[in-house]
Amino acid sequence: MIEIFERATRRRVAIAENAYAVSEQQRANAVWYLNFTLPYKDPKNEYCKPFWYVRHDGGELYRIMPSTATVDESGGIAYQCEHVLATLIDTVLFGYHIVGNLGTYTADCIRYVLDHQPVRHWVLDRCDFRNQFEYGWEQESLLSALFSIAAPLAGPYLWKTDTSVYPWRLSLTRLDTTGLPELYVRRKHNMTSYQKGSDPQQIVTRLYPLGYGEGVNQLGIASVNGGVPYLQSPKAVTDKYGIIERVWIDRRYEDPASLKAAAQAMLDELQEPLLSCTIGFQEVSRSDFDRAAVGKRVRILFPEMQEQVDTYVTELTRNYDDPDSSTITVANRETNIAATVADLADRQRIEQSYAQGATQIYSQALQTNCDSQNGAVMDFFIPAEMRIINKVLAKIRIKRFRAYSQATESAQQTVHTTTEAGGSVVTSTSSGASLSTSESGGGSSGTSSDGGGNTLTSEGGGGSTTDTGVSGINVRYDYAMTEETNGHRHLVKQVIGHQHQVTFPPHNHQIRLNAHSHTFSVPPHSHIFWTQGHSHNVTIPGHSHNVTIPAHAHNITPGIFQFGGAQSFRIFVGGVWKASYYGTTAEVDLTNLLLGADRRIPRGSWLSLEVRPDDLAYVSIDLMVQGFVQSRGDNTV
Repeated sequence: MIEIFERATRRRVAIAENAYAVSEQQRANAVWYLNFTLPYKDPKNEYCKPFWYVRHDGGELYRIMPSTATVDESGGIAYQCEHVLATLIDTVLFGYHIVGNLGTYTADCIRYVLDHQPVRHWVLDRCDFRNQFEYGWEQESLLSALFSIAAPLAGPYLWKTDTSVYPWRLSLTRLDTTGLPELYVRRKHNMTSYQKGSDPQQIVTRLYPLGYGEGVNQLGIASVNGGVPYLQSPKAVTDKYGIIERVWIDRRYEDPASLKAAAQAMLDELQEPLLSCTIGFQEVSRSDFDRAAVGKRVRILFPEMQEQVDTYVTELTRNYDDPDSSTITVANRETNIAATVADLADRQRIEQSYAQGATQIYSQALQTNCDSQNGAVMDFFIPAEMRIINKVLAKIRIKRFRAYSQATESAQQTVHTTTEAGGSVVTSTSSGASLSTSESGGGSSGTSSDGGGNTLTSEGGGGSTTDTGVSGINVRYDYAMTEETNGHRHLVKQVIGHQHQVTFPPHNHQIRLNAHSHTFSVPPHSHIFWTQGHSHNVTIPGHSHNVTIPAHAHNITPGIFQFGGAQSFRIFVGGVWKASYYGTTAEVDLTNLLLGADRRIPRGSWLSLEVRPDDLAYVSIDLMVQGFVQSRGDNTV
């Protein structure tokens, strides 16, 4: 019975009871397929639309893909369906993604991939591994990324799905290598045919694994393999087949430990001949020991050859119309099931677009004045050929604003008053103690102004008695002459001392001066004077001065003059604020600040970085970009 479900709601809309040629192909760690055919005129063909879901006998859920109309005796339409695990092919990890390494476990990496679903169809149910491998993806589908997570795991593993619930559940399980068989296959019971082949052409006993990059920069395993760049099979294997070398390259690996683990799983697979064992199988009962399933541990018995093989079912093909034609494929060794998954269907295969080129580092610098509103703007270009950007770093330094000259502007006339001063005593420096001669003067005649012509009266005097003092008596002993006064002198006799008392009555004197003038002649002469050493004490009282400054201008003075005191700054990308920093120096990792809406740094365009200080400042920016540039471009000159 084929059930049909609508895509958007997953609601059952029809049962295709007339379906025939129903077959199912299940392969370990790969997408499963279901095929069926409906009669050409069956009305249920209306519901078999692309991407609608179908289920056979309550099994796993598939979605309808291409349909092929055939003209034969029955006149049917054949439908090809793929497991809904293939919905993970429809979403791409666009750009470059890296996840894992220390602290990030296998389950975390699986969730990282599933978190990129636009519609959350799948969730992680169970994960039996706790490895810390690093994974890198670029332009890969979610399904391809998921399968690559398990590739380096040691030991057999199996991806399991459960589509009976929604969201559908996905598990990464570890296969038990020590348990008892769960399925027995033997001749004359449920084995209808047996085909076994061996191909020794693919044997490898020494494997050189290489990962990301090229040339001398290509990733190898020497750093995690004791300096040896290869892995080699045990001595028992090399003694049997010799040293057979191959180089294995998978540029998805950017971590040497992850590369080594994946290479070891590959070598374990290739160091023995590949045995292709296909068994015709018929489920003879509903018992679990007779029902085949991918991943089941199976024991194959060959009574005729007295041989038994314990291994796993790696592929199961059921023909529900002809059960005798159903087949199972088994691994010839345990590691076969855990080997790198073969390529999916052509539609699932993708061309890995990993970068090829060389690591490039370029830098640029900017120094300029700015303030809180007008920042320092640096434009830099990321070429489209830079497939991987490792880091974008900037060193930012904030110093005081710089001017390289100064001058005052012309001003109008103003009156300024100086600060009051004085109120103190100041002593001048001592001087003198020198002989000075004045300039010669005279040699001319001068006439004084006319005077007189008036009467002058002296003040009244008298009214008092005056003693002349002792002078002696008129007894001559000898003659003596007085000193010459006004051209004459007196002869006096020495007399005995005496005195006179004279009384002056009050009186005044009237003198009449006629008008007259005086004529005098000053002959040429000079003056000689002596100035002794001295000093002056000067007292300056408190006072102020009014000063008038007329309109004027100043000439430019060259030099370096600093202003401002910025203590923090903000970073803008494309005019959008991204971060703030306190301090005047910072080493900033801009890698995450440059991410666009798609979580990628834009390529093939100019990016703008702006630094705005909180005050006037002189800003210095040193930018460094490191990335992997592909060896291609638009022009060759």
